[in-house]
Amino acid sequence: MSIQSKKKSRGGRPSKRDFILECAERLVQKRGAAHLTFDALTEATGISKGGLLYHFESKDVLIQAMLTRYIAQREARRNEILGERTGPDAEIDALIQAELAHSGSSLAIDSAILAAIATNPSLLEPMRDKQLELFRILESSSVGTARARVAWYAVMGHRLCKQFGIANECTQDDAAFEKLLRALVNPAVDISLTDDQEDSVFG
Repeated sequence: MSIQSKKKSRGGRPSKRDFILECAERLVQKRGAAHLTFDALTEATGISKGGLLYHFESKDVLIQAMLTRYIAQREARRNEILGERTGPDAEIDALIQAELAHSGSSLAIDSAILAAIATNPSLLEPMRDKQLELFRILESSSVGTARARVAWYAVMGHRLCKQFGIANECTQDDAAFEKLLRALVNPAVDISLTDDQEDSVFG
């Protein structure tokens, strides 16, 4: 069973629970995953440790709430992009573009979640259900399941390289890489490159 906070946010006004999660995300972005502690959160939020524990009874509960919130944000980004897409593989195309649109802040949150999961794999439960849904989408690809999965695994590998700071690429490389990956699952994607992208490692 997933770890869940037993406390419900109060309706009718901004959620203190969401405020704590936002502060936790900013803390990770500024200071790194190792500094995500209740003491540090008390300092960042102005809420006592007891007040934090009222909403999140352990660090694992906090991490899982961050993961659930993060999944929802990524889905919202995918749906926003999907609204601009057409064709049989529009959903897969939107998935890839949304995942490649990561920022430094989202990668920092990834690192915090990854560090917590290393000691408690059960925190991944919300992600496992979403992955099953994702693979069902990939299996419906008109270009074939294998090709769709190759594109998706490339996206995940790219994200990890960015997360660990070992992706020796520039903006032009990223843009060219995105076009080539999207074209794998959507032949209608225009893969012609700009002059800058022609000079990239993917040109």
